[in-house]
Amino acid sequence: MSLEDAYRADLQELVAALDDRGIFRPGEREAWIEGIEQADGTSELMITGEALHKAMLDREGVDEVVSEHTKERTEAFV
Repeated sequence: MSLEDAYRADLQELVAALDDRGIFRPGEREAWIEGIEQADGTSELMITGEALHKAMLDREGVDEVVSEHTKERTEAFV
């Protein structure tokens, strides 16, 4: 799996986790998934990830989802 594929999958999992917690407004999940799928290259995926974080930053429950999502990934390398 390439770095680009891994980053894309990670963002898709993060979007799914945010959706599972009811963070998104109607139609947002689909829009983020479409943006992730259409991103061309790792740099565009990184920009999309940063935009996702910035857009969701002030919503309730986001910190917990991001923390749990990041912890799972970090522990995989320990």
